[in-house]
Amino acid sequence: MASALASHHTPLKFASPPAGWCSWYCFGAQVTAQQVLGNLDVIAKTIPDLKYIQIDDGYQPAMGDWLETGSAFGGNISTVLAEIRMRGFGPAIWVAPFIAEEGSHLFQQHRDWFVKDDAGRPLAADRVTFGGWRRGPWYALDGTHPDAQQHLEGVFRTMRRDWGVTYFKLDANFWGAIHGGRFHDPRATRVEAYRRGMAAVRRGSGDAFLLGCNHPMWPSIGEVHGSRSSNDIKRTWERVSTTARQNLSRNWQNGKLWWNDPDAVCLSDLTDDEMMFHATAIYASGGLVLSGDDLTKLPLARAAILRKLLPPTGVAAQFAGDNLEVGQTQLPDRRMFAVFNWSENPRRVTLVLRATEVASDFWTGAVISRTAGPLEVAIRPHSARLIEAAHV
Repeated sequence: MASALASHHTPLKFASPPAGWCSWYCFGAQVTAQQVLGNLDVIAKTIPDLKYIQIDDGYQPAMGDWLETGSAFGGNISTVLAEIRMRGFGPAIWVAPFIAEEGSHLFQQHRDWFVKDDAGRPLAADRVTFGGWRRGPWYALDGTHPDAQQHLEGVFRTMRRDWGVTYFKLDANFWGAIHGGRFHDPRATRVEAYRRGMAAVRRGSGDAFLLGCNHPMWPSIGEVHGSRSSNDIKRTWERVSTTARQNLSRNWQNGKLWWNDPDAVCLSDLTDDEMMFHATAIYASGGLVLSGDDLTKLPLARAAILRKLLPPTGVAAQFAGDNLEVGQTQLPDRRMFAVFNWSENPRRVTLVLRATEVASDFWTGAVISRTAGPLEVAIRPHSARLIEAAHV
């Protein structure tokens, strides 16, 4: 299916899945410049493979005013991005290109750039769909409007050329394909409106990595380098398990349509078993690795697990069935077996080793077996094992 889709919609190419750090899952919308720079210090000293430092939602004064800095951030956004670049890392930023709140400068000054209702007024999103998770209801930029296209191109060109941003997390992209409204070009479908807007984003962003989040998937092929493949992660078993199932069910897309983004790796405030399940699911996705913890406080043992995930393999595990219990990742010199226990009870799974393989626990490095044939692996409830079968 991925091959058929790609044959009709040429994917964007990016050499390998990025790795980095994301501010959202430790600081949320209250992120400050000092928190970003404090984590940058830790990354530079101890986990330099986290190349991209991504400032998430919260730096801007209003949804839609992406080139301005809110007073609560405690520093100019472009200055912080310059510091990231000066330290040898990739400046990355969150932008929701198609949306604006009513009080934003963008909406107040350019209401005609937005999707309209039947009466010709800007269409509030909550009248036809979800109004927005923060500072709503949102209004959607009309991707068919030439001035809106020029605006999008200008925002991203400023961030790429003047601010040095090399990674954009694009969120709320669905609103660029909003239904129930009228576009400037009355002949355009909502998919065409979205893709015209995204074409403007791509013109402005140049060679930067583009990650699509909350995006219409099929229309995004050829518009983004990476695709969020699950719901937002939370530090609960319910969310760890459901996001893992969503991500692993979409492994077929990874490396074929784009690099999958299984959302952030959040290793704090989980039990040891749940943390191991989560880390193993991230590895098995074969996609992006973005740390979501405050690394100034992450225990050393869990920071060691994070380092083991780097760099991303770019190879997604293949599963024999939709129970997603045993996935195999084929690497040049080894096979990796991701074995999951989704249940409330201990279970055992049998793997089969080849004569040329030695089996080890990937996370600890402990050798499990040097003998060809069946290998029984025990897994605790809500946990997972990552078994490395390396050629010798």
